Amino acid sequence: MRGDRLPDQDHISRYCRPKTLQEDGQPSRTSFMLRPKEEFLSVNWLEYFNLPNRQAQITQVRRVIGLTLQATAKIAVLNVGGILDRVHRNSDRVLAVLHEPEQDDPSHSGIHGYRHEDDLVADLIAEEVRETYPARKT
Repeated sequence: MRGDRLPDQDHISRYCRPKTLQEDGQPSRTSFMLRPKEEFLSVNWLEYFNLPNRQAQITQVRRVIGLTLQATAKIAVLNVGGILDRVHRNSDRVLAVLHEPEQDDPSHSGIHGYRHEDDLVADLIAEEVRETYPARKT
C-alpha cells in the first residue's frame, strides 16, 4: 500500500545509467543522488513480485520500470535494512524506504529522507550495493 515501509530484510533495485557508473562498472554515488526537485530516490521493491529467485525479480523489474534500458547500464540491488543502518550510523539523516506504486509499476518505491545535495548519503547508499545485473538482458 502506498506509503508503507518496506521490511528491513527485503531488497530494492536501482537503475543506474552508464554515466553514473565507475570505471569498473559499479554504481557510484551519482547513481543514488536526487535531482534538485525530487522528493525521493526511485527504486523497485524486489520481494513485491513474490518470485522464486533474484534473476526472475530482475527480469520483472526490466519489464516494469518504463525506461529505455541502455546497453551498458546496470541494475543495482541493495538491502533495505543495510541502507537504513549504514546511513543512520554515519550521518545525521534518518531514511525511510516506502512503497510508492505507480499504475504501470506496482513495485515502485522510494528512498526518503535526504536531499539532492547530500553527497555523503549518496556515498553511503552506494557502499551498500550487494549485487549488480546488466540492465539489458544479455
